[in-house]
Amino acid sequence: MAQHGLYQPKIADEHIRQLYQWAKRLEMPMTRLVNTLIEHALVRLEQGAEQVSDPPAKNYHRRKTRPKENR
Repeated sequence: MAQHGLYQPKIADEHIRQLYQWAKRLEMPMTRLVNTLIEHALVRLEQGAEQVSDPPAKNYHRRKTRPKENR
């Protein structure tokens, strides 16, 4: 039975695209990939290994737009 009123946050479209591509590469369902990533991240947060309030690592950058394809 579905739970009513359960908060389900929206995942950014760019993350969905990347998750989909990784799931295909790893030949696993996207939901399993997402749950595994969240599980690992939560363990690291609990261990104090990650500070989510800090800015992303220097080598990380989010692409604001999709690159134009060569025609």
